[in-house]
Amino acid sequence: MIPFKGLNLGVHQYNWEIDKRFFEEVENSEVHDAKLSVDLVFEKQERMFVLQFAINGHVVVDCDRCLDDLEYPVKIEQTVFVKFGEEDLDETEEIIVIPETDYQFDVSSNIYEFVVLSLPMRKVHGEDENGGSLCNIEMLDKVNEYARKQKADPRWDKLKNLKLDK
Repeated sequence: MIPFKGLNLGVHQYNWEIDKRFFEEVENSEVHDAKLSVDLVFEKQERMFVLQFAINGHVVVDCDRCLDDLEYPVKIEQTVFVKFGEEDLDETEEIIVIPETDYQFDVSSNIYEFVVLSLPMRKVHGEDENGGSLCNIEMLDKVNEYARKQKADPRWDKLKNLKLDK
């Protein structure tokens, strides 16, 4: 929370170190651990704020292939404009409208969104210099073994015999 009511006009700087406790506060967060540095330049103007975020470090998420921990680098620079106005005005990713009665602004949801949206859809370990996967081989073997053991549902097999006219 940034209490802005008594803050002088001009530029103010904030810095936070974020770890796994930050992401534990969010239900169903895909981030298990983190070591992030957040630098915020908060510019208070007469009728609005300009927030410039710089987030650097790494987060730990599950690998989508082997389910082992995957350390993923994070480097984000994002600017947000906060305006005073009616609550029902349209907001965008870059523009947030807050009521005139507010006296502080919570940046934690912005930080969380920036980090999570910076992650790729598919998060997997990379490859070594020979092109081999860096995933946990034991876990991949277990997944493959489980997939081989799965028997097809005979109800679905009947559908394979359908011939559709095109």
